[in-house]
Amino acid sequence: MIRVRALVASGNFDIVLAVIGLAITQVQLVRQPGGWPDAALPVQVFLAAAPALLAIRRVDPVLASAGLVIGAYLSVLVNRGDFDYVLLIGGALALWSLASRCRVRTVLVAGAVITAVPVVARVRWGVFESALFPSIYRQVANDPLWDAAASGGPSLEDYNRAMASRWPWWLSVVLFAVCLLSLLYRRLRRTAVVERTVWERIEDLRTFLLTTAALDAVLAMVTTSLMLADLGRDIARGNWWSAPGWMPYVIAFSALTLVQRRKWPAVPVVVLAIGALLAYWQTSTSWSVLVALSIALFTMASVRRVRYSMPVAAVVLTALPVIAAFVRYPQMVLIFPALEHQPQTFGDMHNPPDNRIHNVVYEGIVDRQWPITLSLILVLPLCAGVLARLYRRNRSAAAREAELEQRAVEQDAAQVVLTERSHIARDLHDVVAHAVNLMVIQAETGPDLLKRGDDDALAGFQRIGDAGRRALGELDRMLSALRDAEGVPDPALTPQPGLADLGQLVKSLSDQGLPVELEVRGETDGVPAGIQLTAYRLVQEAMTNVAKHAKARSARILVERNEAGVAVRVIDDGQGFDPGRRPDGRHGLTGMQERVRIHDGTLSISSSPGSGTTVSAWLPVGAR
Repeated sequence: MIRVRALVASGNFDIVLAVIGLAITQVQLVRQPGGWPDAALPVQVFLAAAPALLAIRRVDPVLASAGLVIGAYLSVLVNRGDFDYVLLIGGALALWSLASRCRVRTVLVAGAVITAVPVVARVRWGVFESALFPSIYRQVANDPLWDAAASGGPSLEDYNRAMASRWPWWLSVVLFAVCLLSLLYRRLRRTAVVERTVWERIEDLRTFLLTTAALDAVLAMVTTSLMLADLGRDIARGNWWSAPGWMPYVIAFSALTLVQRRKWPAVPVVVLAIGALLAYWQTSTSWSVLVALSIALFTMASVRRVRYSMPVAAVVLTALPVIAAFVRYPQMVLIFPALEHQPQTFGDMHNPPDNRIHNVVYEGIVDRQWPITLSLILVLPLCAGVLARLYRRNRSAAAREAELEQRAVEQDAAQVVLTERSHIARDLHDVVAHAVNLMVIQAETGPDLLKRGDDDALAGFQRIGDAGRRALGELDRMLSALRDAEGVPDPALTPQPGLADLGQLVKSLSDQGLPVELEVRGETDGVPAGIQLTAYRLVQEAMTNVAKHAKARSARILVERNEAGVAVRVIDDGQGFDPGRRPDGRHGLTGMQERVRIHDGTLSISSSPGSGTTVSAWLPVGAR
């Protein structure tokens, strides 16, 4: 059941629905008797392609629902009052999807407008009459008794029936009720709604249409449409009469296997090869099946290794002429049952005469054997696929090589930086450390110099000052060397945050939608930098946990300074947790405890599920 739900919720399910809908609709168009309906060509094209909108019903439900509902309305007019249930059901599905991608107001407005269009058009039908049936409208306007039934077109009764066709108002009510039920369902289930603006939906649509699944679906449907048109033309010419009525449509729909041409490439190759052989027995001019087979062979060679694609192609292309050569009357009657009822002639009526009984139709089909040259021609798309695979692999190898070269350059640059920093470290040890050591020695000898006299003491202090200035100069030079190529200082050298920076931290959290109250008691100017940094990091880590895990509506930070130290407290009204069961992979609490331990402080965490969390820390001043 879970797998079925996942399949229905996926975009591939919508693509499958679109393909099935297109197939059903196009078969109905091919089988329309006597060229009816005699609607305008743009209307016929729109009705034939409208089921494809099912594929985007969850990507852009507004566009999909509008197109499908309008298509369902036009089908009522064009089909003389009969509904196209593919478009009608598709429109309902698209309207159901509105609530998952749009705001409530957008769902209500879009649903009301889309479902109201057929009702409004029902009232103003005369405006669309001439646009839907331009040729018939002109004839009837000039001659009210005009009837095209004698010439194979629609009769006057058919035309009048189309003119009387109306969209039932209750159907619009039902479709709008689908929108309302979708909103109610998602409200009761509390399903997350991915709200998208118009431009975001357009971008989603563009991204969707560029996916391989969508491209394969479009290719499969276009190929199927071409095969339906091609085989329909052959049927009109008198071919396929010996085959069952369903066979040409099954062969045309075999192109739908191209949807899986990348995942299972051998399946469309085998299926289309069988269809090509059956079509060749009926007519040797059916080029669309060969085009579909060529696409399947090309894809198989381009997505699979040669040791897989070549044997499969060799077996299939060799089997076609072999099967055609060995199939005889008993097998052919099973494939084309109408051959069994064809008249037979005696051998003395043939040239040259013989003593056998002949079925002329059967012999005509058998004589149309699959030529070996045709199999050799089909090797060309196979070779093109192999070349495409080699080209793609070479491009991938070149891109990978360029990436490795770039990484090598970056590693060399990083190594240069590390080498330079190691030189700087040596300089710090050799120069700056020496100068500082000299300052320490001079300072330690200060009392002795004072005993010798003022001149010696002044000279000693002068030497300390000189050594300090030299050390500062060297430090300035080396710190400048630690800047990057753009002159930006190393982040490690920037001033560390303290208690004065808590206001900026609180502001950034408030900007993200979490109300935070900050209260600082006492003077914090004299607090050591290490204590300030630790207090800041404690608050930062605690607020990070609040924002990520607590699901809190508000938080409060209290910092209090007294003579003994600094107290920090962070309180939130979130969902809380069990401090004794820390989730794996979260080391923030351990880091907070380690920071406090360095300063001989204490840390306590008070929390329970559903009652929020309080983090309290005490950092003594002058403990170390």
